[in-house]
Amino acid sequence: MTPWLLVLAAWSALAQEPCVVPTIAEGMNLVQAEHEWLRKTYGGGSLVRQALGASSDGNRRFDLIVWRKPDGALVEVCFDVSTVSEETIRRVEEEETSGPHRPAR
Repeated sequence: MTPWLLVLAAWSALAQEPCVVPTIAEGMNLVQAEHEWLRKTYGGGSLVRQALGASSDGNRRFDLIVWRKPDGALVEVCFDVSTVSEETIRRVEEEETSGPHRPAR
């Protein structure tokens, strides 16, 4: 299985478990809120991988993050982003699929 498929398989398993519901402060976006939660929870670290998905019935949206803790250990965290507006989710999905080679605006 390729690493990306492993992430999606892990997301599928994690989506069945309770997920973190991010609190988005004024002036903060979803990604910033998730990363702030991860840094506070794990004492720092860095993003390894991220995947967005939805429940089979389409009612819940998830963001699975693989996070490298300061000691180098990897953790997988599922965020339930169902309460985030559809517009924000679409923007994050577009950023994820366009990657770093997006043309300047």
